[in-house]
Amino acid sequence: MDSYWKTLAVTATASATLLAAANISAAQDKPPVKIGFVTELTGPWSFFGTSCVAGLKFGEEQINSPGKRKIEFVITDNQTSPAQSVAASRSLDVQDKVLALSGPTSSDTGLAVYGYAEQNKVPFVVPVAAFPQLTKPGSRYTFRLEPNAAGWGYAIAKFVEKQKPGGKIAMIYSDYALMRAITAGLKYQAPLSKLQIVADIAFPQGSNDATVQAAQVLAAQPDYVVVIGAGGFDNTITNQLLDIGIKPQQLIHPFGITTQVMNWGKRSVGSYYGTFFDSNLDSLTPEGKTFVKDFIAKYGRPPSYGENFCFVTAHVIREALDKNPEAADDREKFRDAMSKLKTKETTSDIPIEFDKNGARKEYIYFMQMTDVEAKSYKAKQAFYAEWDPEVIPVYTLVK
Repeated sequence: MDSYWKTLAVTATASATLLAAANISAAQDKPPVKIGFVTELTGPWSFFGTSCVAGLKFGEEQINSPGKRKIEFVITDNQTSPAQSVAASRSLDVQDKVLALSGPTSSDTGLAVYGYAEQNKVPFVVPVAAFPQLTKPGSRYTFRLEPNAAGWGYAIAKFVEKQKPGGKIAMIYSDYALMRAITAGLKYQAPLSKLQIVADIAFPQGSNDATVQAAQVLAAQPDYVVVIGAGGFDNTITNQLLDIGIKPQQLIHPFGITTQVMNWGKRSVGSYYGTFFDSNLDSLTPEGKTFVKDFIAKYGRPPSYGENFCFVTAHVIREALDKNPEAADDREKFRDAMSKLKTKETTSDIPIEFDKNGARKEYIYFMQMTDVEAKSYKAKQAFYAEWDPEVIPVYTLVK
């Protein structure tokens, strides 16, 4: 009798092993699931697009483990051009037959892909583009991982309210969609937080000097200066403000990626920047700490929130498909899988769950720089805020 049951157990184990092997073989025999990744490899926003791709590739390596159907990201340059973003999206849709689109890190190019995706019913997973209209009411195919930019402005006001009640704020910014959204949120919340905006200075896209405007900011005698530049111009504005006597502790950057923080240099130590992931945070998960260590080993610098969101994008798509294998070949099923997804960022344990418009619960950290070296920097957490996507009327504030 004992021999019979032993034989039965061995047979059952062998059958299970064969079935698992068959499932692995079946998954590996299927063609890869293609995701079109339209991002900024050239043009003024390439500093963000190229860093995003670096994070994506780390994620792609992890999610394509043996036994799973391969997910292939087809990376295409949108040249930081809305028109090129639409052309690339159409090519990936019609020619490459991708399951979904992803990739933009600029809100201007993101809006272009959004329009194509919604019109043509192509799921669109937005890793790093924060303009609120990317998830405006009625959106069905778009899912945005980065908190909306009007909320960043809201959070800046809450931060200043805590630091200096009744404080005075000067705003100096470039005229991009992202920056307009940040300033709209700040202008909305400032009077509610009993703050005064004493300067509101916008630059046309492509500007490269802020000498006169920096003097205007100084004359307004603000307690804090919110600096919202783009690319190299962000560094120019920062240094010209410091040159005329604005103190580092007065500067608030709504966002700071690693290359920006290091470009600000030691003279900016003491200033603040917003982020959604930072190598200096104590709250990183073990996976997050490993991501930081491996990224530094490969690229010689820490990752920031851009790389993190693109890394997480790969994991989010993998999880949606693992939970709904049939969605790998059906856009509507993939859209439904994303809509139902309840998960966390592997690097930080921050929840990911999308509302009916594809937005998620919002959050931001404000860090204060404490040191800068050639290939690294130190910062400490100064403030943290969470809010629901519609805590301010983002969809009517920003058009």
